[in-house]
Amino acid sequence: MVAVSEGSGGQVFLLDPSEVASSATLLLARDGLDETLRRVVGELEPGDRAFDVDVDSSVERVLFSISLQCLQAVEVVRPSGAAVAAADPDVTWTAYQAGRQIGVRDPEPGRWQVRLAGKGLLFMVVNARSDLSLDGVRLVREGGRPGHEGFFRDDTPLVPGTRRLIEIRVSASLRAPALEMRTSSDERLGPLAPTHAFVDGDEQVLMAEFDVPTVPFRVVVSGSDATGKTVQRVQGSLFQLSRSR
Repeated sequence: MVAVSEGSGGQVFLLDPSEVASSATLLLARDGLDETLRRVVGELEPGDRAFDVDVDSSVERVLFSISLQCLQAVEVVRPSGAAVAAADPDVTWTAYQAGRQIGVRDPEPGRWQVRLAGKGLLFMVVNARSDLSLDGVRLVREGGRPGHEGFFRDDTPLVPGTRRLIEIRVSASLRAPALEMRTSSDERLGPLAPTHAFVDGDEQVLMAEFDVPTVPFRVVVSGSDATGKTVQRVQGSLFQLSRSR
């Protein structure tokens, strides 16, 4: 279940049998929200946790989808410090026994926060509609005949400890992009240092060589928008590893 959703960039939502009939709402709410601002999947120890979410000025709508196995409480807090309420005019709110799906139209730029109480398996995905986008992440290799050299998709299995090359395409409007690898649970694994960078139309292309880590990983891109607000975009799917060369 977890491996399939992480491999595809989807989300698991833990539903009571009585809630299955209304599950289409979960999919419809994500329509057109192609950017991921934060993604956390893993076991949550008992207690309270808070997760920061940076919303930049290009975001037209943001959707917080949270599912926690033993959910006690969930709160989404605006940069102003005010908690999002179901009755707010800019909010859509769907409640389940083990989760919430909370959408906000024209969200205030700044650092939002998701506060959780409970324990067990957590799936938290924050999606957004924005024209500042992470357009592609792929493994590549250099190739081509003389005079037609370039970078081509590389589907060779990822083996821990080997050296690989990755291509990341983001909107040209993203300022000072920084790249890093993170785990499924959003733990930092280390930076990706671009070796090549160039502009291709309305995209900037960043190439980085890296040593494959020992755990599955995804790419996170951060930077700033035209107003100086922090931008973060997250690769939805997780790179899986192979143990054989």
